[in-house]
Amino acid sequence: MYKLLLVTGQADVAQAFTGIQDMTRLFFDPVTVVSTTEEAIGHLRHPGAQAIAFDPDSPEAGSLQEHLATQYPYLPIMRTHRRGDGLRNELSMLREVLDQLHGDFSDDENDVPMILARLEQETLRRLLEERLANANELRSRLLLARSPLKAELPALLFEFDLRDGASFLSRRWSHGFDRLDLSLRANFFGQIPGPLVYSSALLSPLRMRVLACAVTPLAERELDLLSAQTQQLVLGMAAQVKIYMDLELACTQFRVLSRLEDLIPPNH
Repeated sequence: MYKLLLVTGQADVAQAFTGIQDMTRLFFDPVTVVSTTEEAIGHLRHPGAQAIAFDPDSPEAGSLQEHLATQYPYLPIMRTHRRGDGLRNELSMLREVLDQLHGDFSDDENDVPMILARLEQETLRRLLEERLANANELRSRLLLARSPLKAELPALLFEFDLRDGASFLSRRWSHGFDRLDLSLRANFFGQIPGPLVYSSALLSPLRMRVLACAVTPLAERELDLLSAQTQQLVLGMAAQVKIYMDLELACTQFRVLSRLEDLIPPNH
């Protein structure tokens, strides 16, 4: 059973959590509720918790977030903005993260930073593949992974055509679609240096997206400069794919997103 610490001074928030009768079916112990940052810090010190839930947008959350950043940088943070079935969905997402962090992977080392980085990349892939329900899910998943990315920060989106992609997969690449997706992300676009976080997703044998995300707010002039630099880096990496894999990537569109969440279709 996982131990979850809830920090809230609002009775309705506490009731939403403690009112879930089958919390053990979600693999959580009864939730511990405290009302102040000081109580939360004391509880984390002893007896501890595997995750913490609070409202990161509340005025009182600043000091708690600072403490978590310095003392518990890998502790998953759950938002408290939902009720009923929505809250259960948030708890299910938290359970998925905790299973990854505390699972038994036999001989594999339990490298927590690597697991969280993988969860961040999975969230970005969901975003690129339009598999996120809304901006709230994006915010929740990024926070659970303790990612520096935020839904309100800018991002740069590249669209590519793989004109020979179907033929490449059927004749020259024997490892399958998913392995090609992973290879392009891990060996090429995930290796681009600089201040942005990169991800890519192969949407079909003929189409791919590359995303470059800011981790801090950017002034308009900074964003313009980074846009020019990023275009050069991403297109240069696409040229490397052609050299090393003989797979041509043709950039068909480039967009500057003022907010990362703008990538979520408006009807979601």
